[in-house]
Amino acid sequence: MIYRKATPADVPAIVEIAVVSVMNDPLPVKIDKAAMAAAAKVALNPAHFLWVAEDEDGKVVAAFGACVQKGFWFERMQCSVLLYYTLVKGAGLQLIREFAKWVKSRPGIKIAIFSLEPGVDERLVRFLKRLGFSRETRQVSYVLGVTHV
Repeated sequence: MIYRKATPADVPAIVEIAVVSVMNDPLPVKIDKAAMAAAAKVALNPAHFLWVAEDEDGKVVAAFGACVQKGFWFERMQCSVLLYYTLVKGAGLQLIREFAKWVKSRPGIKIAIFSLEPGVDERLVRFLKRLGFSRETRQVSYVLGVTHV
């Protein structure tokens, strides 16, 4: 497996991986591939993070993207994960390691947020905690068309 920064040529594969990721627990929203591609192109900027894993055939099989912006309520920057997904079991772990190393190398980033899907494998949570993502917060979402349970 090769792990590297994404390039503009990777954007279509990143979008396809993103589509697969959001279909795992689909919400009643229309997928916008153009918006995904636009966000991926923004994340190619070195101020943000966009890496991929490619297999021995050169196919992109995992992607990790995050965007950095000015903190709303604190000084400096906040980093939010936009996409983390792998088509090949285990291929994404090194991407998470690279992301953690990248975040820690940027003193301007004061908070990095990695939201996890409902039902996430607890092994991933433990792995993230070992890398320093130790503060757990509760997140709730309103989704138009989803009835309250």
